[in-house]
Amino acid sequence: MTPEEAPDAQSRVLPLVSDAGNRQLLGDWIEDHPTYEAVELAESIADTDFDVCIIDKGAFEAHLDALRAKKTAAAPVLLPYLLLLSEDETEIIDTDAGQLADNVVTDTIDEITTLPIQQAELHWRLSALLRLREQSLTSRERERELKRQVDLFEKAQDIADVGAWEYDIDAEENWWTEEVHRIYRLPEETAPSPEEELQYYHPEDRPIITEAFETAVEEGEPYDVEVRLIDAEDTQHWVRTRGEPQYEDGELTRVRGTIQDITERKEREHNLQRIEQAVESASHAIYITDTDGIIEYVNPAFEELTGFTQTEVVGKTPRVLDSGEMSDEYFNELWETLLAGDVWTEEIINRRKNGETYTARQTIAPVTDGDHIHAFVAIQEDITERKEREEKLTRRTEAIDDAPVGISIADPDRDDNPLIYVNDRFVELTGYPREEVLGRNCRFLQGENTDPDTVGRIREAIDAEEPVSVDLRNYRKDGTEFWNHLEIAPVRDDTGEVVNWIGFQQDVTERKQRQEQLEVLDRVLRHNLRNDMNVIRGRAETIQSEASSEVAAAAGAIVEKSDELLGLAEKERQITELLREEPTRTEIEVCERLEQISSRVESEHPEATITVDCSEGVTARATKQFGRAVTELVTNAIVHNDASSPAVTLTVTETDETVRIEVADTGPQIPEMERNVLVSETDQTPLYHGSGLGLWLVNLVITRSNGTITVAENAPAGNIVSIYLPR
Repeated sequence: MTPEEAPDAQSRVLPLVSDAGNRQLLGDWIEDHPTYEAVELAESIADTDFDVCIIDKGAFEAHLDALRAKKTAAAPVLLPYLLLLSEDETEIIDTDAGQLADNVVTDTIDEITTLPIQQAELHWRLSALLRLREQSLTSRERERELKRQVDLFEKAQDIADVGAWEYDIDAEENWWTEEVHRIYRLPEETAPSPEEELQYYHPEDRPIITEAFETAVEEGEPYDVEVRLIDAEDTQHWVRTRGEPQYEDGELTRVRGTIQDITERKEREHNLQRIEQAVESASHAIYITDTDGIIEYVNPAFEELTGFTQTEVVGKTPRVLDSGEMSDEYFNELWETLLAGDVWTEEIINRRKNGETYTARQTIAPVTDGDHIHAFVAIQEDITERKEREEKLTRRTEAIDDAPVGISIADPDRDDNPLIYVNDRFVELTGYPREEVLGRNCRFLQGENTDPDTVGRIREAIDAEEPVSVDLRNYRKDGTEFWNHLEIAPVRDDTGEVVNWIGFQQDVTERKQRQEQLEVLDRVLRHNLRNDMNVIRGRAETIQSEASSEVAAAAGAIVEKSDELLGLAEKERQITELLREEPTRTEIEVCERLEQISSRVESEHPEATITVDCSEGVTARATKQFGRAVTELVTNAIVHNDASSPAVTLTVTETDETVRIEVADTGPQIPEMERNVLVSETDQTPLYHGSGLGLWLVNLVITRSNGTITVAENAPAGNIVSIYLPR
């Protein structure tokens, strides 16, 4: 490339010129030139990347140390500097004082030119410097490549333990690489003759190596033998030595070859022979496959276990044993484990040649050579009989372990009759981990409100060694109460002695709650219906005794009160139905359900405005009566609001565990008695006669949905009823 020719890519030029005029001219020239790209000085010269630097005297003096350090750091690659001097500044070259001594200039600057300078000359000088830089880059890459090749050869010798040698037939001289000297444990300056070299081989193997070498020299036949070598330190090795005759102009001139220490391989082969003998006599079935799962070997125990002979299975895959009992996921996981280099140990159900199935404890391990897997070995232990025994025991205990009621067993022979077994349902029912239960008497479930009379009945039955059945208020680990239907029975041995007590626990809290609710419902209905019927009777008497214009009004009152009674009866029916059903909780789309409720209630009360604020996709778990409860709250908020246009807002927020639904209105405060009904703060005593059956319904639905309710005042007026449901 001539200086006039533009390179393929722009070269980065750092114009480091202190003279403002020259800096402007130089910058404009670089910017307009297609060959170069101007580089701005970064925070320092060390942080600036460039291919060539143009400097003047002022910049050179100011940045000498940094420029010299930059050039040194780039070595051996040339980082050229072009110094621009005016005619009256050339004395810098001859100065021999301070930092600007001649050797400093010549060591740092690669080219000096005087100003003024023609643009073509400046381009020519820059191109020449950049060619020198490119040559230095190429030279560095060649040196690196050569170093890599030498290093690769040396590492290949180190890794493979292979040395190279050459014997010159005419000169009768040996040449060895460093690895050959290492194998013989001889200094590198040593060059034994063939006769001396032969003495290092095991006496029994010398005839082998002698015949192979002579055949190569006399007949031109290459050789490859494995023999024993005793090195200069009297240590025996197994080596593999190869020799190949070399010819020049048809004449045999030398023999070249390699020698490799194969001691470890020979030891592995010897170990494999011992392993093969052990495998052949092993009582467990063993088979070996290649990396594709093709069977290469089976031992006699395999033949005995499966009924297949070695001839029948070698060349096939273990699918010949497939019983169809194992899933595709089982085999996928098996192969993922093995190909990752890990050991697989699992039970497997296989099929014998005669069609019978058997269960084996199978361990499969990859056989590796370094990181490379070249085979798999599998060992099968026949555990069919053991599995049959385990299955019998499992069937006997499954009824207890998986029973839908809590089951516990106590030992009366130990102090305080402690529990020695509880099933999973007991743990779920009480909330106590198994390790906190075993070894303790079951009375830890009792608490403040546990009826002492009932506890006394249990104690009396145990003392009398008789079964007993009670409903008992117990406490879970978290302190919550639950009604426990407890049945206890003695377990006797063949002599009739009580050896254990078995207890059955069943949570009947919901049943108890239904009973209590029905009792309250009965009291409320009896009380309210009686009072309201008195009102109806009074109105009827008025109609009967006063045949005047007030008759119509009295009749209207009768109709109004009758409607209320009908509504009360309807709510009573709904609650009764709800109490009769076992609660079933499903996932509901909260926003969609609220929109449906809003639309339906607004159609029934067109004067009202209902706003739903809910993000899409919010779900919660509740019973199917959830919509009925929200409808009741929204309707109550509307009908009890005296405003001409009642407003209700439904707002939904969520956390990781709960969904909160707020029903906010602007009407009058909910009466305290009805509020207590809603949040379950009312004592269910015979003296309670609240009339809010609708709120009873709301409370019941949310409670059976495992939710809670709170009531707060709205600002500036109204109520906020918040429902919390699990997600």
